[in-house]
Amino acid sequence: MKFMIYTQDKDDSVSIRKANRDEHISYVKGHEKVKIIGAGPWMNDANDTMLGSLLVVEANCINCINDWIKNDPYVKAGLTARATIHPLGGWLGGA
Repeated sequence: MKFMIYTQDKDDSVSIRKANRDEHISYVKGHEKVKIIGAGPWMNDANDTMLGSLLVVEANCINCINDWIKNDPYVKAGLTARATIHPLGGWLGGA
């Protein structure tokens, strides 16, 4: 199944994001149970500050994603204020 994951960073947490970004990217790219289809940060209106992440992933179940998120370096570092997961009914991308 495909899922959308929308996360919002805690206020004033840009330094946490920057300090853990490389580890986060390695983690999300290298996981065997959750496959990234598309991902990236969403930005403020001025397009100069990352405020959260949007990911489209493929996984067998939502529990796999919940476990995956708990171990994400961003979450462990205290960056994430909230994460929302929704199944996708369709996907127009190439995957």
